[in-house]
Amino acid sequence: MNESGFVLRSPWYERSREGLDLRSPVARRPLIQMYDNPDFVARLLEDPADSLEFGEDDVWTYPVPVIPPPTGSTRVRLSTSRLVKSHLRKLYQPVHERFYVVVVEIFCDVPGLPRAGSHREISVGFRMRRMHTSLTAKGRPARRVAADLVAAMAKEQGIQTRVTASDVRDVWWADAAWRRQFEEDHKLELAEIDCHSDYQQWLKSPKGTGRWRTLRDAGDPVREGEVEEIIPMWKLPVRAVDAECAEEAGPKGPESRSLWFGVIPTYSGEHWLAPQPGGRPSLIQQKLDDRGIFEIECVVTQPREGCPPLTWVSAPSEPFRLADPMDPQGTKNRTVTIKLPDLRRLAARAGEKQGPGGVRVITPPGSQLKVNPFKGIPGSGAGRVGTGAAICTFAIELFFIVAFFLFLLFLPIVILAFQLWWLLALRFCIPPQVGFSAMADFVGTAGLGALSATQRAEFNIAMGMEFGDFAVGDRTPDWVDSLNAAKNPDNTLVFADKDLAKAVVKGTDPLDTVQPAALPHEMSPDDPLCKVPAGP
Repeated sequence: MNESGFVLRSPWYERSREGLDLRSPVARRPLIQMYDNPDFVARLLEDPADSLEFGEDDVWTYPVPVIPPPTGSTRVRLSTSRLVKSHLRKLYQPVHERFYVVVVEIFCDVPGLPRAGSHREISVGFRMRRMHTSLTAKGRPARRVAADLVAAMAKEQGIQTRVTASDVRDVWWADAAWRRQFEEDHKLELAEIDCHSDYQQWLKSPKGTGRWRTLRDAGDPVREGEVEEIIPMWKLPVRAVDAECAEEAGPKGPESRSLWFGVIPTYSGEHWLAPQPGGRPSLIQQKLDDRGIFEIECVVTQPREGCPPLTWVSAPSEPFRLADPMDPQGTKNRTVTIKLPDLRRLAARAGEKQGPGGVRVITPPGSQLKVNPFKGIPGSGAGRVGTGAAICTFAIELFFIVAFFLFLLFLPIVILAFQLWWLLALRFCIPPQVGFSAMADFVGTAGLGALSATQRAEFNIAMGMEFGDFAVGDRTPDWVDSLNAAKNPDNTLVFADKDLAKAVVKGTDPLDTVQPAALPHEMSPDDPLCKVPAGP
């Protein structure tokens, strides 16, 4: 490294919190910081040390099948899976109300590592590197190792699992000491598995397309015009709490620091053509997905007139994976409210001349699907493809009404057909008067079939359906009837188990939800470069 070059370290406040020396290997890593609000940049500029602590939900987990307890009437009776935690960091999506930045501090690479705040000619960015694991093995050894690996992780966390067929690539996480012991216990199976990990860089072409390229792969050279994507970073000002101190301290105070931050992308609309072995056609894959393991390296660039610029690279950040948008641990952080269309207002609108707005549907020639909907679900060959073309405009409310009706129609079918009782615990409605606790106790004693007419009506409303306005004497099966008639594969009644019925009622109680607690903040230490105020 050039004697007048630079070295990169974790920011001063992280070293202060953890008691790290500049020479510590841990201090060489850039710091990933988490926020729970879109105004995170304003908070970062105010005080970069004021971020959120990573908690139990911020590590990668693997769902494993478990046998629900045979007794008890809590939500646990409905759950057929549990989450096994790893030591790998997990970053969520903005739709989950989570935002992330990487922060690094720059020092001059001369004895004593002086702070580099005076250097204005440098630019700083970061690159994301992906760890790609390829696996070659016969199916049985790979499945056995993966299942044993997950089972061992679950056992360490007190979770009793069923047999599982996890993907070994998905669970081969980095905990060196623990993994060495596992490797020793599974020598024979691992000998049949060829598992190889490569680090990849994201290259951008002059045409704007991109691809992951394996580093140091002679068979996959960098093509003409391709450059690695560098995401820009910005220099952080002196934090607001230290502004007055910075003026008094002068060039040796907080102003002498060179702190930089960049926003970590946790999603991307970009795709690329991933080559496949054996001459098979390439596959279109996402640039950023929930399968890869990523690391961040910060890069300092110093231009030189007439010569290529000089660059200095930090050690990699801690590795992490990205949550997918439908990750349940992420979606629970954000409430989305959808109000159904008001049928009275739509009826009033129907009496007026229609405006141009709505959903415009264009049917190309030879693409019209013709079927008579009044004959029920059409059988094989009953439909026709029409030759005509049409342009229709529908009120968007009409689409939503039909879509929600189909949801209500098929939700019971899916739950009953596949016996996915835990789905009932993922939704709830608020009926007018029902006391869930009293109803749950009653069901736990007498069963669902003993509900009174009033209780039955309230229970159906809690399940999202109103049966009270049907014709007198209409005994169309409702939720109570359907659950009472549900049978196990061995033809026994599922809800003859009154505790299980009680668990279903409890699982739909809106008062049984947990309001998320405020997330703890990282400690914001006093700046050691500021003068300590004198006591009174």
